[in-house]
Amino acid sequence: MNHTLPLPTIILLGISGFLKKAWVYLGLALIGLAIFYKIYKQTPRGKAFVDRWKLRIPLFGIQYKRIIMTRFTRTLGTLLTNGVPIVTSFDIVKNIIDNTIIASEIEKAREDIKEGKEISKPLARSGIFPPVVVNMIAVGEKSGQLEDMLNRVSRIMEAEMDSSLKKLISLLEPVMILLMGAIVAF
Repeated sequence: MNHTLPLPTIILLGISGFLKKAWVYLGLALIGLAIFYKIYKQTPRGKAFVDRWKLRIPLFGIQYKRIIMTRFTRTLGTLLTNGVPIVTSFDIVKNIIDNTIIASEIEKAREDIKEGKEISKPLARSGIFPPVVVNMIAVGEKSGQLEDMLNRVSRIMEAEMDSSLKKLISLLEPVMILLMGAIVAF
């Protein structure tokens, strides 16, 4: 009809033409990137980088940290309730935490505890453990009810995790609708 195409149509046709010609190369690049990531993640430096990155992801990093704290408090509380010595309990907990950054902080805390220091001080000093966890552990140490406080804190962390997951999912729905609307409008 001898009319110039609108800019969005030109962009869409350009992207479509590029994908038709380069889909094989893009697929190979994605596969190569996935293989590189898998190999890099297995190195100590790569694992530390990925673990640090997981803790810093907006929105999801907080959830990941809550999951780890729930696992830490629940396992430590269960081990202490069943009579496992505190130093051995910290060794076991360190091994079940799949984040090297937090596991190294647990190891530092274990060394301080081995020297006779309180549990809450090295955890607070690390800056990774949330104040609610540190404060509840400190109260449990002082009152002689550490196992009960650890179990209580794990329930609190679980409730926070459930609540924030519900909020995150409720925020995700409008974002998806807006994204789909933007794609259709384009």
